[in-house]
Amino acid sequence: MAPTRENPKRVFLRRLTLLRRLQRGPASRSELIAIALAEAPDAYGGASGRALDKRFESDKLELSRLFGLALRYRRSDGAYEIAACEWPLLDLPDEDLATLAFLQETFGPSAPHSAEVHRLLSRLHSALPDARREDWERQRLALLVQWGQRDHDVVPPDVEQALSHAIVQRRLVAFDYLSPAHADGLPRRHTVEPWERYFDSSRGHYYLLGFCRRIDGPPGAGQPGHYIRYRLGRIRNLELLPQKLPPTPPPAPRIDLVYRLSPTIARRGDVTQQPGITIRATEPQPDGSLIVRAETDDVWWAVQALLHYGPSCQVLGGTDAMTLMRQTVKEMARAYGFIAEDE
Repeated sequence: MAPTRENPKRVFLRRLTLLRRLQRGPASRSELIAIALAEAPDAYGGASGRALDKRFESDKLELSRLFGLALRYRRSDGAYEIAACEWPLLDLPDEDLATLAFLQETFGPSAPHSAEVHRLLSRLHSALPDARREDWERQRLALLVQWGQRDHDVVPPDVEQALSHAIVQRRLVAFDYLSPAHADGLPRRHTVEPWERYFDSSRGHYYLLGFCRRIDGPPGAGQPGHYIRYRLGRIRNLELLPQKLPPTPPPAPRIDLVYRLSPTIARRGDVTQQPGITIRATEPQPDGSLIVRAETDDVWWAVQALLHYGPSCQVLGGTDAMTLMRQTVKEMARAYGFIAEDE
């Protein structure tokens, strides 16, 4: 059938449908066309072949012109994704911003579905205009004043303010970081994508979850290219860089982790979502214990979280996690004199 003349309303609604689908995540050309046709069977006016190709290409150009959208084509899977959006497409009333700020401050890493909640908050945050993100941040700071100081670390005011601006403006940052992992006590300069700031109630500190792009400093400064949980009290000389963050966070590694919780813990139902660990399944055992199948993006952080259970937790799977837990327990046994120093 020959394509009919384009109806302006139908064309606009079709492009709005494509925009909504792209906001959900990457999609192929065929998927985008299919969802437009599912919304309205005459979305493309019966066009096929070259005529359909032409209208689809026109849609992509008009998404840029009408909504300030920059699309990126991923050759690896043949999908389109939003690379940037010049004009934010979402706004919310002040009371909703206050609720989001409350969720951001109260949904710590150990809360149920914490990762999913913070992923949603990040998406909403990135879709707001800069001015409304500033309002969100003011709501969050008002909560901190209302609740009082929760972190006994001294976080320099200039670091707190600059980090707030970086998160609101979605900008790259660089800062000096004092890590206890370095025996020389010298700071390293980290260049970081700041994705999330949160309070860890189990440790009593604020952290920045950031993707580390670069580390400069003395020999043995560390390896970039992965996520790091930075304790805010150890950050100094934070600088906002001109580069903007990508539209979505870099993918985090998903590392398998299996552990057993003793009947004492399992009976209480105290199977909380520990920081850095995403629980996928739980399997009750005949002896009353519970096997937890999970994954993590940071083995060191996961092991530290599981140590919270003491002898009531045994790591069973995940080669890296088992190796690190055994090493940690052995070093603790040596420190308390249960094994000789040279063992």
